[in-house]
Amino acid sequence: MDRKDGTAALPESVLGIGVDIIRTERFRRIAQEAPGGVAARLYTADELAECRADGCEYLASRFAAKEAVMKSLGHGMGDIPFTDIEIRRLDGGAPAVSLSGAASRLACEAQVARVLVSVSHDRDYVCAFAVALGRVRDGGTLC
Repeated sequence: MDRKDGTAALPESVLGIGVDIIRTERFRRIAQEAPGGVAARLYTADELAECRADGCEYLASRFAAKEAVMKSLGHGMGDIPFTDIEIRRLDGGAPAVSLSGAASRLACEAQVARVLVSVSHDRDYVCAFAVALGRVRDGGTLC
């Protein structure tokens, strides 16, 4: 069976999961200072460019997704810079994960083929869930 993005679906196994929930209000100051200040250490240039006028909810959702991805890889903030994980938006609006630097290296070491992420938010809270998947058959990874 093929996936929506046109690539063939391969059997995969779950190598790790991660979840994060945060209060949106924590990101009000960061949103006001973006793209400078703390935001420059937490978000990629593309993520900041996509941020809307009241970016508080947007930035909180990206932060929670990055935390969930780190946890799904079995690591935390001390091991992976936030900018090594980018949360992009697919054409249909779904979030997608791109890894670089230490995040990519750690994923390769863990034989992770891809990371899926889901984000849900309302005015006050953001929740993100990530699943790190590895190939069951051909051993293909993100490397």
